[in-house]
Amino acid sequence: MRFRYTALNNSGKTENGFVDADGEFTAKDRVKNKGLYLISIKEEVEKTDKKHFVFSSGIRQKLPIQLARQLASLLRGGVPLFQALTIISNQLDSDEEKEIVTYLKDEVKGGAFLSDALKTYPHIFDELFIYSVQAGERSGALETILNYQANLLEKRSIIRGKIKAAMVYPAIMAIVGTGVLLFLIGYVVPMVIKIFERMNQGLPTSTKILIGVTNIINNHYYLFFIIAAILYGAWVWMKKSNEVQRIWYRFLLRAPIFGDFYMMVAVSRFSTIMGTLLKSGIPMLQALLAVSRTVKNTIISEAIVKIASMVEEGSDLSASIRETGVFPTYVADMIAVGESSGNIEGMLTTVADYYENNINTKITSFTAMVEPLIILIIGVIVAFVLVSILLPLFEINKIIMKK
Repeated sequence: MRFRYTALNNSGKTENGFVDADGEFTAKDRVKNKGLYLISIKEEVEKTDKKHFVFSSGIRQKLPIQLARQLASLLRGGVPLFQALTIISNQLDSDEEKEIVTYLKDEVKGGAFLSDALKTYPHIFDELFIYSVQAGERSGALETILNYQANLLEKRSIIRGKIKAAMVYPAIMAIVGTGVLLFLIGYVVPMVIKIFERMNQGLPTSTKILIGVTNIINNHYYLFFIIAAILYGAWVWMKKSNEVQRIWYRFLLRAPIFGDFYMMVAVSRFSTIMGTLLKSGIPMLQALLAVSRTVKNTIISEAIVKIASMVEEGSDLSASIRETGVFPTYVADMIAVGESSGNIEGMLTTVADYYENNINTKITSFTAMVEPLIILIIGVIVAFVLVSILLPLFEINKIIMKK
């Protein structure tokens, strides 16, 4: 059990803190053994995880950036941490955001470290954010590290936003095109089929194919739900199977066209986070291990752990990266330059900027390529449907004209 206490030290100043013990009596003894005069002690009730799931993804994306940026500015201006959190909580409009920051404020007021308070909301503040705050508290440079974190989160948010924006138009076109096709196949084609059946005429191959597809969709639509359920089950199973995940992540890294883009995002993320952590004064070994825990791709994560192991044994970071072969040689070459000049974090930032520019170029090219491609595909399918309908109608019209 954990107890929060308030006590007086030998100088007569109030101290707040926490102590772990089997019971209240033992906790009191441990406080007294520290040479403190106990004023009050209360068991700390553990927060359950149930409230962690009620917060929207918007808060998860926005609040860490806002908190880090504003907190860094206020701390740099000499405002105490508790007062800074109070000011931030008063500025927030969302009740959910206020609840989170108010909890952080109350914990800090009670003597807890900010990093410990952040752990109550793991679905809002990720491990890297908490680890960086903890390093800032230990080094006394919390405002600097929070500023670095704000920059890091903003960069990630910008890249994520660009990728989502690039997918909006193709997604809309795909939805509209699918809707048009379903309308044609669900309503128009069945009416035309009835005409063909009454005329008892031979039909072109394309029309037969269209009729077959229409029958499957209209009469056996439940098959699509079964297939969707099977695919969902396979996805859940894949997420639980480490070996299947490794195969999937290896495929992502080697996939044509997309593999290069995926690697660019991975390298940019690695370089940005490593540069941020090293600037924050975190030792390289700890920074590598922290980065490895934030990477979802197990292939890359295991490679970073191996790099950390080699660094611990005395190898240079550039040589370790080159030996694992998971990142492009450009990364190792630039870091080697940084090692020789004593500015590794600066070179990591350069690498991150280089790959961010490439990512932006790729996104622009992807958008320019996908938009006309989707229009072309939808146009070809719609044209096939229309031709398959019109050809027999023309034949029927010829027969009628002859009569």
